[in-house]
Amino acid sequence: MTTVSPCQTPVISKKISATKTVPPKRVPGRPQRPLRRKAEGAILGGVCSGIAKRFGVQTKTVRRLAVVSVLFLASGLVLYMALWIGITRQGEDESIFTRARSDKREKEILFVVSIAVLTLLIALRTLGLHALGVFLWLVTLSALEALVAWRGSSSGERDHLHDLANTSFVKTSTSSDSWQGVAVRTGVGVVFAIWGISLMSRVGYEQGAATYVLVGLGAMVIGLFVLFAPWWIRTVRDLSFERRARIRAQDRADMAAHVHDSVMQTLSLIQRSANDPGEVRRLARIQERDLRIWLANPEAFGTSANPPHSLAQSALDIEREIEDNYGVGVDVVVVSDIELNESVVALLAAGREATLNAAKWSGAQNISLYIEAEPHQVSMFVRDQGCGFDQNNVPADRQGIARSIIERMNRHGGMAVIRSSPGTGTEVELRVPLR
Repeated sequence: MTTVSPCQTPVISKKISATKTVPPKRVPGRPQRPLRRKAEGAILGGVCSGIAKRFGVQTKTVRRLAVVSVLFLASGLVLYMALWIGITRQGEDESIFTRARSDKREKEILFVVSIAVLTLLIALRTLGLHALGVFLWLVTLSALEALVAWRGSSSGERDHLHDLANTSFVKTSTSSDSWQGVAVRTGVGVVFAIWGISLMSRVGYEQGAATYVLVGLGAMVIGLFVLFAPWWIRTVRDLSFERRARIRAQDRADMAAHVHDSVMQTLSLIQRSANDPGEVRRLARIQERDLRIWLANPEAFGTSANPPHSLAQSALDIEREIEDNYGVGVDVVVVSDIELNESVVALLAAGREATLNAAKWSGAQNISLYIEAEPHQVSMFVRDQGCGFDQNNVPADRQGIARSIIERMNRHGGMAVIRSSPGTGTEVELRVPLR
């Protein structure tokens, strides 16, 4: 039996689990630096939430103070927009003011707009609109600050403002479903409309009647907008949905008509030629090509086309000719389309001859046609996986390769290289310089 001495302390082994160090959470009531406009949870510019986070107060309190200051001669609106421009947004390195100050074009735009607004204010003051006074100047300054904020905002903040505007319109258009929303909107709209009408009715009785006309007209417009904006937004949305549905229905009808007129007829021809695999492949390739052309440009399908004027159109003509006449599939790839000239026309003629030879003699079911237009030359490759041939065994009376391909390219300063051997297929490489 083991005894423990009174002077000894028994050792108790404990299994200590490794825990991840969690950083201390920030307390909402503690001031936090630096001062930044918040990006998450921001209603407009994130100014109020950023100030609340910086000084350790509740965001609702700062927003209420901002609303009260805006209602007081619009001075709070000027201060809010100034803070929006001057405070850096969370996650960004520069403020809107810094970006606008370093952009010469933005400064020119702001200068021109400021001159135009100042001219308008002086003209209104000349007409006797003295009663607006400081209020008009504060609203104008706020509008200029809003222009700077919009022009100098980053892409992320601009996306946030777009989403905010769209969400506000949707909420406004759907808020009429509850009687509380209808009551509040009706009350505000009626108050503004009555106030505007009462101001305009004072024309002729007091001095400065133009001021009352302008303010009254603005108040009445605001009242009518508050009353009828949800209905107008819903109407515009419904018309847009109806237009899109009508376009979709028309597209479906056009597709059904095309299927009936073209595809069904081709299927009938395929059924009649079921015993001829080559004819079936030819008809299927023709229908596939027509369907691609129709999907790319339905309006121009079936109309008489002008002679080709580009490299890609000429290549498609070669594809159409070979597939229709020989029942061989031609896969065309064109990189960087250009206009036709004498050298390019010669290149296409030689490529057509090479494709025609492959369709007639190679025995391959598919031919690859690759064309690339570079800054200084045009290249064309015609490949097949057919039987191939030995160029030394070509009869002397066969001049298709010698004259139609090689000599033609030499006359225009180009080159032609033919790679082929029995059983490995054929590749014809054509190059011509661009002059």
